[in-house]
Amino acid sequence: MKKFLSLMLALAMVLGLFACAPAADPNTSNPPASNPVESTEPTGKPESGEFQPMTYDDWEIYNNTYGEFYKALQEAKECVDIDEMFAKMAIAEAKFLEAAAVVPYYGDGGSWGISRMAPRTMPTVMWGSDQDRYEYALVTTELLKAEDRKHITAMWNELAGTGTFEQSVKDYLAEKGYTLKNSYAWNGYASDPEIWDPLAAWTNSVGEPLCLTVDGLVRYDMENVLQPGLATSWEHSEDGLTWTFHLREGVQWVDSQGRKLDDVKADDWVASLQHLFDFYGYSAAEVLAPMIVNGLEYVNGEVTDFSQVGVEAVDDHTLVYHLTHAVPAFESMLTYCGFFAPLCRSYYTAQGGTFGADHDNGDFGTSPNNIAYCGPYLITSYTAQQSIVFEANPTYWNLDKMNITKVTWPYYDGKDPTKSYDDCIAGVNDSTSLGTSALIKCKEDGIFDDYAITSTVNGTSRIGYQTLNRQIFHNFNEETAGVSPQEHGSVDTLDKANGVNVADASIIDDAARTHVAMNNQNFRLAMALGLDRAAYHAQRVGEELKLVSLRNSYVPGTFVETSKEITVDINGTPTTFPAGTKYGAMLQAAITADGYPMKVWDPELDDGVGSSDGFDGWYNVSAAREYLAKAVEELAAVGVEVSKENPIQVDYVYYGGSEAFTNLANAYKQSIESSLEGAVQVNLVNVESQEQLNYSSFWHTDGTGLNCDESWGTAWTPDYGDPASYLDTFLPGGDGYLCKNLGLGPWMSEQP
Repeated sequence: MKKFLSLMLALAMVLGLFACAPAADPNTSNPPASNPVESTEPTGKPESGEFQPMTYDDWEIYNNTYGEFYKALQEAKECVDIDEMFAKMAIAEAKFLEAAAVVPYYGDGGSWGISRMAPRTMPTVMWGSDQDRYEYALVTTELLKAEDRKHITAMWNELAGTGTFEQSVKDYLAEKGYTLKNSYAWNGYASDPEIWDPLAAWTNSVGEPLCLTVDGLVRYDMENVLQPGLATSWEHSEDGLTWTFHLREGVQWVDSQGRKLDDVKADDWVASLQHLFDFYGYSAAEVLAPMIVNGLEYVNGEVTDFSQVGVEAVDDHTLVYHLTHAVPAFESMLTYCGFFAPLCRSYYTAQGGTFGADHDNGDFGTSPNNIAYCGPYLITSYTAQQSIVFEANPTYWNLDKMNITKVTWPYYDGKDPTKSYDDCIAGVNDSTSLGTSALIKCKEDGIFDDYAITSTVNGTSRIGYQTLNRQIFHNFNEETAGVSPQEHGSVDTLDKANGVNVADASIIDDAARTHVAMNNQNFRLAMALGLDRAAYHAQRVGEELKLVSLRNSYVPGTFVETSKEITVDINGTPTTFPAGTKYGAMLQAAITADGYPMKVWDPELDDGVGSSDGFDGWYNVSAAREYLAKAVEELAAVGVEVSKENPIQVDYVYYGGSEAFTNLANAYKQSIESSLEGAVQVNLVNVESQEQLNYSSFWHTDGTGLNCDESWGTAWTPDYGDPASYLDTFLPGGDGYLCKNLGLGPWMSEQP
C-alpha cells in the first residue's frame, strides 16, 4: 500500500492510497507504473499560508482504481471472435463500474417534449454523426399531435428496412392535414464550437454542426440502413484487411459562399487521415492508428513517410484502406465525422495548413469561412452565443432529395428555463424538451395533453465523476469571464464553500483527507449508492419521467448482442450466453458474480427485450451505509479519522446561473445526507460556479484543471458500433479522453 505525506496542520500522519481490491501489478498487462509527475508527495503549505495544489502519482491512482478494468479490456480486444469480444467487454465494464469512480446517470432523451419534426425521420443509430444530420427529416408547419407522433413511431417499427417509411410518413401527414416545410429550427445550442475543423469533432459542440458541412463515404438513412454516400459502392477482401471504396464522380468542394474550390478526390481521404494523425492523436491513437497499417508507427514517429501508412488513392475515384487486423465494426466507423470525413488538400494548404512533424493548421478551421464544404449545408451565418444558420449547398450531389434546405440553431444559455418552450410555441424553434418549469407552463397553456410525448432515449450516456486526484482549489471570478478554456486552461470557477474561500489555507486538512477518501473504493461506493438518482433526475425532467431515461450502465444494455452461443470465464466459472443475449445481460452476470449489489439490466422491460434504462439500479441505502462503515474503518487504519467532528468534505460543483442546476445541487445534498445517516461523516458542500459548468468539469485540457470533488452530467456519444467506443474513453496514457474528469493529470496530454 503506497504511502503519501499528509498536509495535516495539527498532526503529522501518513495517508495511504487504499482500495478494496489489491493494487494491480505494474509488471502485468496493466498500464505502466511510471509517469511524468515529479513527486508522489503532495506539495506542502508555504510560509505565506497560500494554498498550493497537491499532486500525487497518477499512474498509481489509475492502477489502484482501474487496474482490473484495464487488464480485462485488453483481454477483450485480443479476441478474434466478435461474440467472445462482446462478452469480455461486458466483463471489463463490470470492473469499471465496480470501481465507482464513474457512475452512470442517464441517456439523452426520455423527456417530455413538443415538436414539428416527425419522429424517426432522422437516423437513430446509437453511434456516429448521422443522428445529427437533418437533410432528410420531415418537418411540418404545425406542432405534431401526440397521437400522430406515436402512430409514426409505430409505422417505423413496422416498416424499417423496407425502404418505404419516408413516403408512408409523407402520405400519413398529408392525410392528417399537416403541411411540410423545408426549414428546421433546432431547440438551441449551449456551447460555441471551439474549432471549425470537422476532423476535430471530439466534442458535440464541434461534431454536431460540422457533420452537416461534409459528407462521408457512407450514411445511414432514416430506417437505419447503411446507404452509399460519397462512395457509390465498396467491398473488402475475404480476410477483412483490405477495404476498397469507389467514389462518386462530379462532387465538388466549395467555400462558404458556394464557390467551387476543387473536385472531391480519393486523395482527400489520404489528406484527412494524415491530418487526423498529425493533430488529433487521442482519437487517432485510440481507435484508428492501431488498425491502419503503419498508423500507430506514424503517430509514434517511427514512420515519417505517410505514403507507408495504409491508406491509398489508387486514382481519383478509388480509395483503399489496408488494415492490420479484421475490424468487425469498421463500416460503422465510417459514419463518424471525426474519423473519416474527407479533407480538401488543395484548400487546406491554401489556408496555410501543413502536414508531418511540423504540422500547422494555418488559418484552416478558424471560422466557418475557413473550411471547405462538400456536405448538404453551408454555414451562411454565425454569431457567437447568438445563432448558427445552415443553408443548402447548391452543388450537393443529392440536393434534389433534401427535405430540409435551411437549419437554424439559436443559442440558449439555460438561464431562462421556459425560453425554449416559449420560442417553440411562437415558431422561433421547431422542437423543445420540457424541463420542470416548461412542463408546468405547457400544462397551464392546455397544450400538454394533445402535443407532449416522451422522446426516445438514445446512445449518449451521461455520467457522474468522483475526483481521484483533485489538484485545483482556486477562487476565480470576473477576470476569466468569457475567456475560452483554450486560453486559460479552464481553471475558472467561482468556488464558494459555506462562504469560505476554498483557496484559504484552512481547508488544506480537508483537501488532503478528501483525497484519501476518494481513493477508497468503499467510500466511492457509499457515495454512488447513496444518491437517489431518480429524485435527483426529477429536478431535470419532472417527477413523472424521472425513471424513463435513467441509465444504469455506461454502454447501453441493448447496444450490441451475441449472434451465436458463447461461453466465457467469469470469476473462474464457465458461463454460457445463448445467441441473441444482449450486452446488458452479460454485464449483469459479471457484476452479480463479483458480488456487487448494482442492478444494471432488467430483462422484463421493453416488452421482454430488456433494458439498462428506466429504473434506478444503483440507489441502495443499506448497502451505501455498509460501504461507508467499511470505508471509515479502512481510513482509520491509515491514520484518517472520520467522525461527526471530522467529516470528509466533498465539493459538488454546479452552475449557479441555472435554476435547474441549483435544484439538482440541492437534491444531491439532501439525498446524500439522508442516505448516509445524516451525512455526519460526509460534509457535502454545494460549490457554485458562475461560469458554464463545463469550464470546471469538462473543458479543461487535462486532469490538473479539475476544480471539484463531484461532477455530474458529462456526456459521451459513441463513435462506432463497438462497446470499446465507450470503454476506451477511460484508457490510461493519453488515450482515455475522459480520464481528465477524474483529475488524472498532465500525463493525459503526453504519453510517457
